[in-house]
Order: sequence, then C-alpha cells, then structure tokens
Amino acid sequence: MDDEALRAELEAMAGEQRELMARTGGGAVEQAPVEARRERRAVFVRHADRLEQLLAGGWPTADRVGEVAARGAWLVAQHADTQLSVQRLALRLLREAVEHGRAPAQQLAMLDDRVAVTEGRHQTYGTQVADVVDGRPVLWPVADPDRLDDRRATVGLEPLAVHLARYVQA
Repeated sequence: MDDEALRAELEAMAGEQRELMARTGGGAVEQAPVEARRERRAVFVRHADRLEQLLAGGWPTADRVGEVAARGAWLVAQHADTQLSVQRLALRLLREAVEHGRAPAQQLAMLDDRVAVTEGRHQTYGTQVADVVDGRPVLWPVADPDRLDDRRATVGLEPLAVHLARYVQA
C-alpha cells in the first residue's frame, strides 16, 4: 500500500472513531449505555484488525502519512483494548519510531500505560484513569508515584494535577 492510500485509510478510521466517541459520550470514565459500548467495541475491533495488517509496513509516522493519519494510527491502537497483541505490536513499532525521533513520546507514554493497565501492571506515566469517585478521578496504580511528574515531564506530558483536573466534575 502506498503512503497516500495508507494516509486516507488511517484518516478515515480516526474520523469514524472521533465521530463515534462524540456521539456515544466516549472518553468519559463512567459507563456508557450497553448499546453504545457494543457499537464502540465493534468499530474498535474492526479497526484494530485492520491496523494490525497496516503495521506490517512499520509505524505510520507523520513524515510518511501526515499528522492526522499518524495520530489516527495511535488512536486505533489506544482503543484496541480487547486485542492486546495489536497493542503490543503498535507499542513496539511506536517505541522504535520515538527512538528515531519520528513520533511523539507522549503517544508512546499513553499507549505504554494503556498496555500496562491491560496486563495488570502499574502504569509508568499516570495517563489512565480507572474511575471518578465522588467527583475525584482515581488513577489505575502507578509505579513510583513520588517521581511521576518528573517522568511525565520527560515525555512532554503536563503535570498529573493538570491532567486529572479534566476529570473533576463540577
């Protein structure tokens, strides 16, 4: 597949996911209605299956496919929670791209945390929120919490307090 076709396909998948999440209240930690969750799962699985095929050509970096498509690949990988093998493949390829300065470290940090949570390990960067209890966000467990903001800064993530403020319910 040439880079232009790859760009178009990744942009289409990202657009479908953004529309789906906006329409079904995605992104919120609280549980969505079961029909919305089923619809999300179907789209996420279909996209992850396709992403796995597309990754045979390596990580789709912005210099190859553009920023929107590259971010779309990351978004599909983030949402592939039921397909850990796809997330692990994406994580490996994205790590290589970051090491060569061809992808954002923030995306790697978020995907790394997502995989850690799915595998039952402590997350490194504190990007994954488990729940909101009494209006306060609760993180999935984090390794070495005393140095969390330092680790977040090394990959260009904002301090944890700023991140968690987005989840605080008024």
